Amino acid sequence: MRGKKYHAAPQRLRAILVDDEPLARVYLNKRLMKHSEIDVVGEAGDLTSAVILIRSTEPDVIFLDIQMQGRSSFSLLPKLESLDPQPAVVFVTAYDEYAVRAFEANALDYLTKPVSPARMAKTVQRLMTGTPRVPKEESEVMGELGLDDFVLLRDGSKTMMVKTAEITAIESDGDYTRILLDEESPLLMKRPLSHWEKLLPQKLFYKVSRRLLVNMQKVFKVTNRDTSTWELHLDRIKTPILLSNLESKRLMATLSL
Repeated sequence: MRGKKYHAAPQRLRAILVDDEPLARVYLNKRLMKHSEIDVVGEAGDLTSAVILIRSTEPDVIFLDIQMQGRSSFSLLPKLESLDPQPAVVFVTAYDEYAVRAFEANALDYLTKPVSPARMAKTVQRLMTGTPRVPKEESEVMGELGLDDFVLLRDGSKTMMVKTAEITAIESDGDYTRILLDEESPLLMKRPLSHWEKLLPQKLFYKVSRRLLVNMQKVFKVTNRDTSTWELHLDRIKTPILLSNLESKRLMATLSL
């Protein structure tokens, strides 16, 4: 699916649902019934039936469960290559760990069960504009992410997809920023702190200073080290971050609100 071009979206989209759990299909169908832009034209409970259904209905979009009956649904993607135009694919799954593969497969979007009405509305908007959901790591920032959105992090050959709420803190380090995650080695990326300040939700992340952005839900305690230095202890991060008197006052004032 890499390099595919999404066809221009019509006024109404023909969709099929592929999931081996009937109740999951019923739930997803109910969510989609709230959107007049989408017509559900068929359902399939396994990959073999899905191939037949795709050929007979020629859908604009496939809502595809990633794991069905012990088989990976990624095996369906090569069968879509010969279709012109190719249907958009929206992966639906209960398992976040498939997010990286979903994006690598050029899925237009990725939904985690149970799908909320607000999240489905975002997906329908992307479908109608033909705009895939891209991890905002190398792309232009178009506005801050939501709490349920993923961020693609890269440090050399290491790639991780994490939810915004899983980021503990971000420290400026020259032209780079150091991203702290729960019990993980910090990741170093060539991004200014201002990039993350615009990208991450402001209601969760507080800019302590020009060098530090902190997830307020991860703050464990702030302790005095000496007359001019304080220690910021973050949940599940072994080494505290050193703060100046001014930085500690700003942070503690915010914590007391």
